Amino acid sequence: MKTKIYVLIAALLSAWAGAPAADSTPAPTPLVTKSADQLIRVLQSDANRKAKADACRELAVVGNSQAVPVLVGLLANEELSHMARYALETIPGDSVNPALRSELTKLQGRQLVGVIGSLGVRRDPAAVKPLAALLKNTDPQIAQAAARALGSIGTTGAASAISAALGKTAPPNRLAFCEGLFRCAETLAANGKTRDAIALYDRLRGLAEVPNSVRAGALRGSIVVRGKNGDWLLRESLGTSDSILFDAAIRAALEMPRPQVTEMLAAKLPQLWPEHKIVVIQALGSRGDFKALPPLYVEANHGPKSIRLAAIRAIAATGHSLSVKVLVELLDDLTVQVESIEDPEHEIMHAVQDGLAGIPGREADTAALDFLKSPQANRRLVGIDLVGRRRMTVALPGLLLAATDANPKVRASALQRVGKLGTAAEVAALIDILLRTSDAQDFDGLATALTDICIRTGTPASVTAPIIKAFASATPVQKAALLSVLGALGGDKALVAVRGALTDPNPEVHAAALRALTAWPEIAAAPDLLQIARTTTSSAERDLAFVGFVRLVRESGATADEKLRQLSQAATLASSPSEKMLVLAGLGDIPSGASLRVVTPYLSDPAVVEEAGAVAVRISEKLDPKFSDEIGVALNQVLKSAKSPPVLEAARKRMAQLKLPVQ
Repeated sequence: MKTKIYVLIAALLSAWAGAPAADSTPAPTPLVTKSADQLIRVLQSDANRKAKADACRELAVVGNSQAVPVLVGLLANEELSHMARYALETIPGDSVNPALRSELTKLQGRQLVGVIGSLGVRRDPAAVKPLAALLKNTDPQIAQAAARALGSIGTTGAASAISAALGKTAPPNRLAFCEGLFRCAETLAANGKTRDAIALYDRLRGLAEVPNSVRAGALRGSIVVRGKNGDWLLRESLGTSDSILFDAAIRAALEMPRPQVTEMLAAKLPQLWPEHKIVVIQALGSRGDFKALPPLYVEANHGPKSIRLAAIRAIAATGHSLSVKVLVELLDDLTVQVESIEDPEHEIMHAVQDGLAGIPGREADTAALDFLKSPQANRRLVGIDLVGRRRMTVALPGLLLAATDANPKVRASALQRVGKLGTAAEVAALIDILLRTSDAQDFDGLATALTDICIRTGTPASVTAPIIKAFASATPVQKAALLSVLGALGGDKALVAVRGALTDPNPEVHAAALRALTAWPEIAAAPDLLQIARTTTSSAERDLAFVGFVRLVRESGATADEKLRQLSQAATLASSPSEKMLVLAGLGDIPSGASLRVVTPYLSDPAVVEEAGAVAVRISEKLDPKFSDEIGVALNQVLKSAKSPPVLEAARKRMAQLKLPVQ
């Protein structure tokens, strides 16, 4: 095993990887209905609140310096302050910021909090000093809003103001002040002032008695902003027993694509607790770096099952072509070891197959075909599974060959995949296999594969002729399989062939023909089934024909009158309670006075009175009041005979609706 690992590692380390490009979607254009001057006049008028709010919304798109004084005049208005700020925040030019700053000493409460937020949105550097003064405000909402706004402005002065006030602020304000420092750090880092950003992150990292979100965010920022100079901090954090900081370090690692970070994570793997090890394994998979494959291969080969499964999934998640080689190596060993689903290694093997099935590209396709061609049955089964899940139609010749395999499990699995992937081009080959096989357990698989292909591809007519032709040389058991296919496909020619098979002296062929008729997809077989139900001396055949007839009638697209006529014929043959209930269920689908008249006699039959009562009520509820005579007769009989409280209650309700007398 060790030799194998070292050889594989050497091969992996000689390759390289690439990354896909990102895409973007344009934002929709807002709808504007008036000019800026018209919108200003709306605000100056006695228009209602909605009209003025709509004007503010449109001024956010087309507003100019002339709108600023009007909008500022609304900032003290409780109903319109928010919409006025919405417009002011987007108006370009130098007139907005001074106007907003002047309101800091005039407004109070929510209106003041809103203006503070707007200054943050506009990132007004001149607002730092007045906002810094508000950090000491006794109103927590104002102090917190000032800290967040300073954070959005993000200058070194803003950061210094928050930092100076942090130690003196009330405990309820600390989280908002930390958030302000985070915003400053992000802005400073984005503007290339990494030293200042690092200082803020380190300040936050050193705070005591702060929420876990602050601790985690500060560590992540300290590592990421330092870049390669933060490797020491990442390495140190990967050794912590604090799960919050450990997870933050992993999040930071995911933002650092350098291969050295992959090597650092891999080096830490053997030293970690199982819980932390799984997190690092998942991170290695998410990074998509092929250099993670050797350590992941090692973890996938030994240790607790949870770690092995995580490593296998991570190998597949890297999405690299070399992942295929690693998974194939694992699968090679497992196919030799695992002999049944009860084997402890079966779950591991299944995970490897899942991984291979999901990796795109030619290498994975080639691996699947190699497994399919293997001299070992277990490996051939793996190959069949992979080509099926990867939808590899190129593998159909190999699957057809596997359908004649000496191993029955291989044959069954291959036939299932041929049915899912095959086209009309594979039909002739399947018929040929069917005519050459003598193993009874294969016929169902062959028939199912043929049926699946024909139904999925919509080619039943072109298949009917070769199936009928195959009858001439088929054995009885082969004919039975072919008949099951015809029963699923339907069609006039197929129906003629099945009718002929009903007269076959071989009982197996005769029974298969009857089963085909009972499964027929078209109403054309209904007369045949009705005739069999009327004339056969076999109770088993009669039952099959009766059920098949009623099913076809109910599922057909015939008119309600035609369905009623046919179900009435079935009613004359129904003898057992189950057959009567089938007829009643069909009658319940036909809301007419005539169907209610057919149901009524069943209300006197103790064996089905409850079912008949429910059907009678259901029909009556859908019937027009002009059928009140028929409804009255039927529902009065329901009230006399039925015992079910819901049925009786529904019957009384319907009679009350129609004002029918209870007799």
